[in-house]
Amino acid sequence: METVNLPNLIITSFRKSTVRKEKPLIQHHVDTQPTISEIPLAQALLDERCMNLSEKEVMDLFEKMMEDMNLNEERKAPLREKDLSTKREMVVQYISTTAKSIVGSKVPGGLKNSKHECTLSSQEYIHELRSGIAEEKLLNCLESLRVSLTSNPVSWVNNFGHEGLGLLLDALERLLDKKQQENIDKKNQHKLIQCLKAFMNNKYGLQRILGDERSLLLLSRAIDPKQPHMMTETVKILSAICIVGEEKVLDKVLGAITTAAERNNRERFSPVVEGLENHEFLQLQVACMQFINALVTSPEELDFRIHLRNEFLRCGLKKLLPALKEKENEELDIQLKVFDESKEEDLIELSHQKNLYFLNSVLTDVNEVYHFLYNILKDTSSENHFLSILQHFLLIRNDYYVRPQYYKVIEECVSQIVLHSSGMDPDFSCRGRMDVDFTHLIDAAVDKTKVEESEKKAAEFSKKFDEEFTARQEAQAALQKREEKIKELEAEIKRLRSQSSSGMTSLPPPPPPPPSLGATVIPPPPPLPGVPVIPPPPPLPGATASSGATIIPPPPPLPGATVIPPPPPLPGATVIPPPPPLPGATIIPPPPPLPGATATPGATIIPPPPPLPGATASPGATIIPPPPPLPGATATPGATIIPPPPPLPGVTAIPPPPLLPGGPPPPPPGGPPMAPFLGSYPFAPVPVMPALPHGMKEKKKYNVEVSMKRINWSKIEPYKIAENSFWVKAEENKFESPELFARLAVTFGTQMKAKKAVEKQEEKKIEQSKKKNKVLRVLDGKTSQNLSIFLGSLRMPYEEIKNIILEVNEEKLTETFVQAVMKNLPEQEEINALAALQDEYNDLAESEQFIIVMSSVKMLRSRLSAILFKLSFEDHINNIKPGIMAVTLACEELRKSESFSKLLELVLFLGNYMNTGSRNEQSLGFNITFLCKIIDTKSTDQKTTLLHFLAEVCEENHRDILKFTDDLQHVESASKVSDKTLKSNLDSMNKQIQHIENDIKKFPKTEDERDKFVEKMSISFLCNARDQYDKLSCMHSNMMKLYENLGEYFTFDARSISIEEFFGDLNNFRILFLEALKENNKRKELEEKMKRAKLAREKAEQERLERQKKKQRLLDMNKEGDETGVMDSLLEALQSGAAFRDRRKRVPRGKVLSKNLVTN
Repeated sequence: METVNLPNLIITSFRKSTVRKEKPLIQHHVDTQPTISEIPLAQALLDERCMNLSEKEVMDLFEKMMEDMNLNEERKAPLREKDLSTKREMVVQYISTTAKSIVGSKVPGGLKNSKHECTLSSQEYIHELRSGIAEEKLLNCLESLRVSLTSNPVSWVNNFGHEGLGLLLDALERLLDKKQQENIDKKNQHKLIQCLKAFMNNKYGLQRILGDERSLLLLSRAIDPKQPHMMTETVKILSAICIVGEEKVLDKVLGAITTAAERNNRERFSPVVEGLENHEFLQLQVACMQFINALVTSPEELDFRIHLRNEFLRCGLKKLLPALKEKENEELDIQLKVFDESKEEDLIELSHQKNLYFLNSVLTDVNEVYHFLYNILKDTSSENHFLSILQHFLLIRNDYYVRPQYYKVIEECVSQIVLHSSGMDPDFSCRGRMDVDFTHLIDAAVDKTKVEESEKKAAEFSKKFDEEFTARQEAQAALQKREEKIKELEAEIKRLRSQSSSGMTSLPPPPPPPPSLGATVIPPPPPLPGVPVIPPPPPLPGATASSGATIIPPPPPLPGATVIPPPPPLPGATVIPPPPPLPGATIIPPPPPLPGATATPGATIIPPPPPLPGATASPGATIIPPPPPLPGATATPGATIIPPPPPLPGVTAIPPPPLLPGGPPPPPPGGPPMAPFLGSYPFAPVPVMPALPHGMKEKKKYNVEVSMKRINWSKIEPYKIAENSFWVKAEENKFESPELFARLAVTFGTQMKAKKAVEKQEEKKIEQSKKKNKVLRVLDGKTSQNLSIFLGSLRMPYEEIKNIILEVNEEKLTETFVQAVMKNLPEQEEINALAALQDEYNDLAESEQFIIVMSSVKMLRSRLSAILFKLSFEDHINNIKPGIMAVTLACEELRKSESFSKLLELVLFLGNYMNTGSRNEQSLGFNITFLCKIIDTKSTDQKTTLLHFLAEVCEENHRDILKFTDDLQHVESASKVSDKTLKSNLDSMNKQIQHIENDIKKFPKTEDERDKFVEKMSISFLCNARDQYDKLSCMHSNMMKLYENLGEYFTFDARSISIEEFFGDLNNFRILFLEALKENNKRKELEEKMKRAKLAREKAEQERLERQKKKQRLLDMNKEGDETGVMDSLLEALQSGAAFRDRRKRVPRGKVLSKNLVTN
């Protein structure tokens, strides 16, 4: 309640002051209403004081009253002519009414339907809106609020708007978000729009609406042609906002309209054009034309005005204008006249700026536009560019869906270039490509079915490629098989020709003597003196065991003969050593076993006997001891090695050279050779570094100043590297650069010793459930029940089931059917037992009858097993062949990929540099499985890894290496192939084919014409199955050879590392590398975003400081100092067309036409 002091009466303004303090949100409604006994006394006192006001005080209060009542000057003029007594009565009545409206009065029972029954204060309306009342009560509340906002002074609006505006917008947003709109919801939306309109009918309310981001968006969403009354009010409000002189208000309105249209996935101006199509609501058409004129005439830039007008025309306004002009309505005619005049004036201004004449007739026809442009550009430097643009238009794909989108994108690009928002020409010196995101337009335009067809065709092409490659591999396997057959035939022909030319007939070797005869093999006579004795070949393995013959060793050589030791025995043979040499013979010891040679288990190795007595008495007789076994010679467990006996008395034996005192033991197998003895005085053994194989050079040793993180790879030993290995030709020094060394030192340099990672492998125990083998009896209850269930599912006569099996009818036979029959068949003994009961067929159960019928089928189980294999044969092929093809392709891709080879060289270079000073420095190569572990090497700051560093180096300096991820396309599929599974499946297929072949050979003859098992299995299936197996087997052999060659190429053990493990590691590395690339890009994007955000914050802060210096201005439609009736004045100006006059500086038509005539 306003304060009144007498006799110096001072009444504070009923409107808010310019500087308004924000009030805290009211959490609970506080009832400040006086009691009923206090109201008459206070009211009487107030009326008495008001009647004693002086004339000057009455006039001042009268002016403030008219301002609070939102009266413009036209309405104030008649009131000022009233006499003093009337003005005094109006002031007293207004003060009393205002006091009541501020305090408010409550009526029991809540809000009434009639607005005259109660008067609510602003805080009571806020309480009602905040309480979430029902939709019907909300409608009454909004109607009462609209009246209060219209009739109460600005001060009341100020008190309500502090919190009430947000509640109104919340209610409107909640109703707009409803998916199912009821009638009461539509009415409430309309009342909310009316309340907002009443709230905006003053400068305070208009500023609050413009300052709230949600208000314009919700008003734009409320443009709904399905609710014409609400849409009429909404477009009127937006039209008034457009012509307000607030800075960037047009951009805010257009942005809100665009956002609302994107929510519904439609053109932003299409709802306004749809409102024009509604011929039943004339006021809606008038309001829509007002809105169009407000939008089109508001921009200051001519190009922007033309752009907006063309967008409306393109949305359908061009087709509606003739029908709208036929209607006889004064308000609509005014808006159409404004639209045409503004269009004509813009064309005149454009002609004045561009020196183009008579554009009004030119811009309406395509042919006219083309000829007009051609005449302008003819014989100018722009003609060639214009021709080039037209030629590019010819290259647009002639597709019904895509072509319009291309032209839409081109129009957008041209509008961005020509309609430059700064009003300045673009930078013609810039040759960079325009950053226009038009992919969403093309993607939205192309029909999804077209995309699916393209993907389908791509899949078909990929399938055809795989089929062609598979056919090529099969042809190679068949060719290889034929070549082997040809070689065998050629060898046979050559052997027969040699036999025929010599006239000899090959006879079979004589059989060995029977054991009972005790045949004795007589050795040849002793050699003559001086003639080298060639020992006989060793006996065959197991000769003594099998034949019972005793192999008598040859006699000792004569004196003076050089004895050549016999070759080592074959495995499994019992070898009797040769006799001791005669006196005077030079004995050469037998050679030691070769490195890696082992004694066959079970073989008894008997050492040679000592020399005979008196061997030293003969001149020249020297016994040379056998040398020690060479490195790597081992004895297999189970072999009996008998040490040599001591020499006989009188025999001098040369002992082996003794070890030096304190000398080291002999070198281990595979170690470096010992240094030779010099003269008769041996020196200590010194290891000698072997020369690098195949002409390889020693790797460079780097001088690293900073301790580096170590790469724990498996260093390849030089003797394991083959001549055709990749590491022989690897040249990693080409990656050497000081910049890379510096980056490595910064990223992986550390003074802390890296700890070795301990890998723990957990063993998983798989528990297999054991199935209890149940012993079947002659059709016990469970067996009979299972058979009954199976036969009930078939619903076929037993004889028909039997005939299907006999005929091998593949149209009716399925894998499930055959498996079910085999599963439910009892044991053969039970089948035979039931077959004996054939005479009692009718007395037996159905399951037993079925067994009796099936018992007449010969070899039933073998037959069913063969049929099942025939039905599933293609599945077996499809399970084996793709795996073989995947591994074959992966091996070829890996061997031929240059980018992958460069990657290995780069990793070798980085590793040797980082491992300087460790045991793994100067490595010739590394185990290729290390690639997966490269991610374990982290940088010093623990923020990145060596893998991310490698990906970054490749992306920045060696982009050709990045292609290896595309080169290794079949590595992923090869990683899922198990060579053991392939081999097992091939062996299983071969066994099943052999079983079928054996079954067919021993299949008994049958007189049943229906039995076509042998015919169909042998003729139509077995030949093809055997041929398919031979091809697969050959392809599998070629695959294993490729994998073994790959192991030799990259120097890894192909036998110990399975195919699945090798390609699995490669595939994991490929995936990790791609993820590292993505993470690097994300990190770079994040850094760029942080930089841009920092610049944006600085720019925003600068703009904020600049905005603080400028005062916001509002379009003043009334005289100075009048801030009420803003919306009424704006809508009146829009309706009369006054808002569109003198908004821009026009060029008089006569002036332009006269200039044109002078020019012409």
